[in-house]
Amino acid sequence: RFRQNAVTTSICWQSRATLFSGQWASRHRSFKLRCPHFTVGKAWNNTWPAILRRNGYYVGHVGKWQYHNSDLKGTRFDWASFFEGEHWYKHGNKLIAGEDLARDETFRFLKDRPKEKPFALTVAIYPPKPIGGSNKPGKQWEPKNETRAIYENITIPEPLNAKEAFKRLPPFLQKGEAYARWKQRYVTPLHYQEAMKNMYALITQVDQACKE
Repeated sequence: RFRQNAVTTSICWQSRATLFSGQWASRHRSFKLRCPHFTVGKAWNNTWPAILRRNGYYVGHVGKWQYHNSDLKGTRFDWASFFEGEHWYKHGNKLIAGEDLARDETFRFLKDRPKEKPFALTVAIYPPKPIGGSNKPGKQWEPKNETRAIYENITIPEPLNAKEAFKRLPPFLQKGEAYARWKQRYVTPLHYQEAMKNMYALITQVDQACKE
């Protein structure tokens, strides 16, 4: 069983490469979104999906991938359904929340898989990651109305040492991309409350999808 996963590079796509390869970013070298070195040629042979496939497993992946290489189904995974970048997707004639689509695709994998084989499936759910660059309070997160209502009449406490901790950061972190995104999302008390409530609502939805 895979009981633990730790990464030295807290960036989503590089962490994904580490999860699949068991290697630090300095070794798998998949630093950029369009440079999936860990999936190319012999590098993939030592990933756990490749090892399981060689040992008779039916292996699949659902959801977020990010590396933009589309040659994985049949070559790296037996079954794959990639989608990412949104909290809502058009599915047939209706919109479906990202975590619900991941749940439904997981069920489809379980239905389609060969019943005589052991299987392994990774499910990467995009929410609650923010989307877009809106400066409006909470608009980078899009939960369901009924889930958001759970958090409507509560106040999310702000970190007690947020301002002091920020002052202790090195200058390059106080002026970089992380700070620009902080200003978009949390710059006023209203921004903070709307962001956190929407984020908590999306996490609640992910929990429910996993439960189902």
